[in-house]
This record gives sequence, structure tokens and C-alpha cells, in this order.
Amino acid sequence: MESSSRDTSYYRVRFKNCVKYITVEQGTLHGDELLMPLYSLPPLQYGDDSWTIAIISRDPGSGKLKSTLTDRKLAGVHEVWHAEMVDCLLLQRVQLLSATAFECFHKQQPGLTMIAKVARFEWEIPRIERETQAYRLLEGTGLAPRFLGHVHEQGRVIGLLLEKIDGRMAGIDDLARCNEVLGRFHNTGLVHGDINRNNFIVSDDGIRIIDFEHSIPSQDEKLMKMEIASLAGKLAAENTLGGNFETDDDDEDET
Repeated sequence: MESSSRDTSYYRVRFKNCVKYITVEQGTLHGDELLMPLYSLPPLQYGDDSWTIAIISRDPGSGKLKSTLTDRKLAGVHEVWHAEMVDCLLLQRVQLLSATAFECFHKQQPGLTMIAKVARFEWEIPRIERETQAYRLLEGTGLAPRFLGHVHEQGRVIGLLLEKIDGRMAGIDDLARCNEVLGRFHNTGLVHGDINRNNFIVSDDGIRIIDFEHSIPSQDEKLMKMEIASLAGKLAAENTLGGNFETDDDDEDET
């Protein structure tokens, strides 16, 4: 089960070969009930294909918990360009890298370790959309890890699979090479939006750029020059967190 801690609580639950989403309206559960919400909810038929989202609230008259079920179609990634489609339920997680990224292998191909990035909830879709678009534009350039396919959940595209690159993060001694790679990246018509040490992987095969959640297609030379100008400071910084340019999306509700 995955959760998002907001005033209204959201949960993503896997049950056998399906995924269900549960919304608990603000004020419905309290304290420790939110730590183990499945034990506090009214009975739900998780194996029933007629619903995808359950909205849990309290009846204003009786005060008892009630559930409203809906099969509303959830938002997914539209930028579908790669031939390979992989069911998220067939990915075995090896190591969690962030809230939305993890090392994994395909249960039917356990010898290959990959990186998966997925949107757990709908408000994370725009970031995956931008990253998927960036990988389409970068295909065949050698500037980024290889794009191995789209990740879907019951047919809805929610993520992407990437080649795992073994290497180290860049430092100030790599400035000249990182400048060259970033310039080539800009020549593809993209602005990265989140330049920092962690987003340059240095390996025996060269330097690759990663993490395109904030990337946008742009020919704006001012933005590109700003990224180039900031690179030395980012590579020298002990703090590896990036400072992204603002882009218009639907992420403002995320916590």
C-alpha cells in the first residue's frame, strides 16, 4: 500500500492482480486510524472489477463510515511512443530510490536490473509525461540512459523503464565534459530545469544526464545560458539538491 499524506488522504492498494485507489475525506479518520487505514474502513470488495476508486466518508446523519465506489477513468501518460509496454505488477522492486523511482527487475527476466519511475497518484502524471517526452527527443543521442519501455497499470500508462547506469555523480573536475554534454542536450531542443550534481552520471562510457521531470521543449537561449552559467556552482556544491526553473503543470497539489 502506498499513501499520500494530505488533508484528504489518498491510498493506492494492490490486491492480487489489480490496483485500487482509496480516498479518505478530511476528518473521516483520526490519529492512529490513519496509520492502519485498511483496518478502519468499511468492508470493500477489492476483487470487484466494477470500481477503481473508493471514497470513504461519514454519513452526516448517523456518523457511520460509508463508501462511494466509482469506476472513473484515471489520468495517464499520453506521450506513448515506445513499442515496449510492461505491466507494473510484473516489476519486482529491489531498492527504493525515491517516492516514485526504484530499482527493479522483470519477474520473467530476473537477470536485468532496471530503473522504474512511476506516478502513484494522478497529480504525479505531469512529471512522468514531461520525462517521457524528453526521452523521446533524446532517443539515440547517447546523452541519457536507454529508454526501455512504458510502465502501465491495467492498460493505463503511469511510468517508464530505464537502463541502469553504474557510475558516480559529477563533480567540479568534470565541468568541461558536463558543459559539453549539457550543450548537446540543449541542441535537442530541451531545457533541463533541474541541473545538479546528482543528475550527471559519470561512468567509463562517458557522462549521461538523468531526471527530466522538470524538462521542457524550448528554444529559449536565455534559459539555456542560465543553465550553463549555473553548472559550475552546482557541480561544486556539497548540497546536491537541484533548483529547478518553474514550469506550468498540475503538480501544485502534491506534498
